[in-house]
Amino acid sequence: MLKERDKILEQLDDLLIQSTRGRGAIAAISGSTAVGKTTTLNALAERATSAGSTVLSVVSSPHEREVPYSALAQLLHSIEAQCVATEGPGNGGPGSLRTGRQADVAAALAPPGTHDDPLTVARRTYQVIAELTTWRPVLITVDDIQHTDTATLTCLRHLAQRLTQLSLTLVFTHGVSVDEQPARILDDLLYRTSARHFHLEPLSRVDLMGLAASRLPVLPSDRLIVEIHRLSGGNPLLALALIEEHRLRAASESVPGPVPQQTTEGPGRQTTTEGGASIGPVFYQAVLAYLHRLGPRAVRLARCVALLDESTTPLLLSRLSGIDPELLKRYVRLFTSMGVLDGARLRHAGVRQAVLGEMPHGEATQQRYRAACLLNEGGAPPQAVAMHLLSVGPLHDGWVLPVLQEAASHAMEDGDVPQGIRYLELACECSSDEGQRLSAKSLYAYGQWQLRPSESGPHFRALKGPILEGKLAGNDALWVAEGMLFHLNFDEALEVIDHINTGDEELSNALHSTRMLMAAEVPGLLERLSRPLPATTAPATSHAELRARHALALVLENGADKYAIALAEQVFQGSQSRPTSRLSGLPKALLALCYADQLDSAATWYELIAAEMEGHDAPGWRAQIESVGALLSLRRGRLADAVRQAETAYARLSGPRWNVSSALALTVLVEAHTAMGNHQAAAKHLAAEPPPALFLTRAGLHYLYARGRHHLATGNTYLALSDFQECGTLMRRWNIDSPSLAPWRLGEAEVWLRLGDREQAARLIEKQLTNPDTGLTRSRGMTLHTLALVQATAKQPPILRDAFRLLEASGARYEAAAVLADLSRAYQQLGDKRARPTARRAWRLAKSCQAESLCQALLPTSMPQSMETRPAEGSRGPERVAQDSFGTLSESERRVAMLAAQGYANREIAERLFITVSTVEQHLTRVYRKMGIRNREQLLQGAHAVSYESV
Repeated sequence: MLKERDKILEQLDDLLIQSTRGRGAIAAISGSTAVGKTTTLNALAERATSAGSTVLSVVSSPHEREVPYSALAQLLHSIEAQCVATEGPGNGGPGSLRTGRQADVAAALAPPGTHDDPLTVARRTYQVIAELTTWRPVLITVDDIQHTDTATLTCLRHLAQRLTQLSLTLVFTHGVSVDEQPARILDDLLYRTSARHFHLEPLSRVDLMGLAASRLPVLPSDRLIVEIHRLSGGNPLLALALIEEHRLRAASESVPGPVPQQTTEGPGRQTTTEGGASIGPVFYQAVLAYLHRLGPRAVRLARCVALLDESTTPLLLSRLSGIDPELLKRYVRLFTSMGVLDGARLRHAGVRQAVLGEMPHGEATQQRYRAACLLNEGGAPPQAVAMHLLSVGPLHDGWVLPVLQEAASHAMEDGDVPQGIRYLELACECSSDEGQRLSAKSLYAYGQWQLRPSESGPHFRALKGPILEGKLAGNDALWVAEGMLFHLNFDEALEVIDHINTGDEELSNALHSTRMLMAAEVPGLLERLSRPLPATTAPATSHAELRARHALALVLENGADKYAIALAEQVFQGSQSRPTSRLSGLPKALLALCYADQLDSAATWYELIAAEMEGHDAPGWRAQIESVGALLSLRRGRLADAVRQAETAYARLSGPRWNVSSALALTVLVEAHTAMGNHQAAAKHLAAEPPPALFLTRAGLHYLYARGRHHLATGNTYLALSDFQECGTLMRRWNIDSPSLAPWRLGEAEVWLRLGDREQAARLIEKQLTNPDTGLTRSRGMTLHTLALVQATAKQPPILRDAFRLLEASGARYEAAAVLADLSRAYQQLGDKRARPTARRAWRLAKSCQAESLCQALLPTSMPQSMETRPAEGSRGPERVAQDSFGTLSESERRVAMLAAQGYANREIAERLFITVSTVEQHLTRVYRKMGIRNREQLLQGAHAVSYESV
């Protein structure tokens, strides 16, 4: 099946034929390890035996290289076996040596002693072989002759020098030695002028096709052969392993039903597919076998490569393995040629696991420690060093603890929180100094917060005592205090902050950052501090977390503050190259944009961050970002998305005790369910009694407002009034009376309207309008909406139209739908023919928000048309004409028309349908022509006529 191998065997057959004519021959078969030299030699021996020759075989071993005559002993034993096999009356074969000159032969077959004269032994060996050749042609094969002892090589050279008169063929195989220089006598033997040389190259694709076809039930594809050749480098051992992997995979796929799961345990057991070729345990074991054939030095080098992995450099590899750099280069070339290495790394993760898996534990631990030391001395990144320290166990070397702590910080910044936790667990065991150990524990508590936020409280509380005792200070102590604030453990947090706030200038920036956090998250605590925290601005050079906190605090106090918005944008722009390195600042920067009514900008950044976070294991940050995303969806009228996101965040953040982030997610759930009309779901989330500490937080303000909306929607007006008023009292006391946070005045005004006190409602709206214009577009639109409701009906439409324009511009779809609903009612009461199309538009917008309560209120049965606006019976009004022509539109034109009917701009339609703005404009032009209309207003009437009449 292997054409190139068959050609070599044919030429070796010619040598055997030559030797039968009394002209001895010598041949050497060379090639790299496991390329098929032994297979070729065995095939030749089988042919010679079939042809009637006597075959004497020797297999040399590196373990017997230093034992004199060890290979010759195999040769003599083979002769003895041949004599016994052919002995008997009348055989006329070598057994006749037992008669006539039996004593001489017996002496010749006796193993030589180590002190025997080499020339005498060589002559005796020659006599025995010469006697054998008088009866039959003789083939002597020596496999791996480079490992043959020198004494035996002397005997073989003696034979080679006297071949011309013998029917004897000598065939040797020798590998390409990487790390050993062959003995001079071996060169004398192999490179005689009469010797024939055959070099086995790696298998060609043609030979691989033949080999695979003989082993597989179905003829393999050219693509599979190309991949097997690439992965094996043409090495028969590895190629056969890959062919077997493919056969097993094909057999498992042909079995009906689900493929059984792998049950074999151990490293390197997972099968992967690369370009059609399966790579799994059979291949991994073949690689190990190959490495062991190369010798212990090659195995040691492979283990060092596997240990260092991405940190591998030639110098580091040479120092760790103890192999000379020049010799190392030869090994690397060999490993690369066989497809095991890719650059300086093992090509397949499974091979790496298999190499490490067979490494003795003691050797692995020692080499890991040496690798960590060498990497640290060479200035490698701390994470590369710490990876090895994890496998070594607790160490008390002075350099170990800082490396582990720095590696943990980098891991958590990169979003790999579990790995950071593992570094910190080891760090806590490595330090004999209590201060260092406590510092590691504070970082460990911070890591636990990122991994399991709701369960991290005890880790922070456990460090309160050491802080008050002065054993833990600085930033480490402030992290602990901020963790306590998150879990609403305010008394403990204040004790810690007051203890740290001693006027230390070095801590002024850190204390200022904590003050910004308190102003943004727990403003009710600022007045309880024993001494004020430092208050400065956040410089451009400050870290992202401080800038994000400062931006959020400014927006809460001043509305859409341009400087605050710029600070928030700066946090995002600085995180584009490495978003997870600024995780702690991202949620607060998003909130700043949200409270500044920059909903579109915030949504864009949220989508980028959420997509980037998918590949990182940082549940705490992901949940915080998701909860802010839920708030954004709520304010943009995507109520179902808000519920889904808030539920995800709440599941990750909530636990047996309340915390500030889980409370925010819960309030979004309550407000979204209320807007959707799911009042039972909202009530379920409000069933648990909140702790009093919650009402010292910004999340507590959201809670009061959301609960007030629920009470108002379910008819509990006085409970709603109490919630809105309490919310307003706290916001005024904390100087964060911004309607974008919680529009409590608007909520209270709605309550007074329900109670029939229009004057009280009007005073609240006037108060809201007299506040300085803070650039809050959405909030302004909501205020105008409520203002219109306290006006006479005739004055309402222009105010409501202004409110709608502001809300539409800000992306607040649910509030915009509510404005259109009230505008349609105003038109109806005034007898304006725009009442019905406005109601339809409001219904479509509310439907897209999944605000079922609002949709029900807008159904036609709840809005009877006046006779003046209803078309005469039997006539075809403009709505009916539009409805008829709407059916003539193509599917793509109809999609564009319906989105335009919902109030989407051309750019938004293009983004939703994944087409260009120009295509949208072309579709709309054709729609106008087919429907016989001139503008979007008429399109809205016609499109809504179709959808609305089907309700």
